[in-house]
Amino acid sequence: MRKVKAKYYDRMTSHLIEITGHFHQWAPQYEEFESGPGNYTVALIEDENGQIIECLPLNVQFLEPMK
Repeated sequence: MRKVKAKYYDRMTSHLIEITGHFHQWAPQYEEFESGPGNYTVALIEDENGQIIECLPLNVQFLEPMK
């Protein structure tokens, strides 16, 4: 797993939160609209407390080079 710095939107506080953690994988996600689902990709990041956070790809920065 690669170390990353990422940001995610916390719906409870309505703020963008920055975390450091480990990247697990890319995953599909969707949001339901009246006209149907809207599909997009998220990164699954494990933070330092062991919690899995979904982050948008544009908010993920890899801190280590790929091996």
